[in-house]
Amino acid sequence: MNDSNNSLNSWLLPVTLGASGVVGFLAGKLFGQRRISADQILKMIRDDFKREGEVTGSWINQRRIPYQRFAVKTEAYEGGVTRLEDDQPVDYQFIADAKTGSLLSLKRVERSLNN
Repeated sequence: MNDSNNSLNSWLLPVTLGASGVVGFLAGKLFGQRRISADQILKMIRDDFKREGEVTGSWINQRRIPYQRFAVKTEAYEGGVTRLEDDQPVDYQFIADAKTGSLLSLKRVERSLNN
């Protein structure tokens, strides 16, 4: 009886470690690939802009685009924000990471004289 218990116990640790490794891997695949919605990202960016002035408009493309900077590849959203600076509307375009919401690119868009 003691030999069968030792045989069972010798397999218990490797089987438990293997099963927990598989569960951890699957959980990482399921939860590690979550993305923030485009609307949530736009709200975060609008809130940041509001700290420095009144936001008069904003938009975001709901479709993710591939984005690469050097060797780093990710998916991103494109969007824009208009805010008042010195009582004049100023437009900004941005690219934000779809997983974190972090700004990957932000540029001020010059308005033409006709606008």
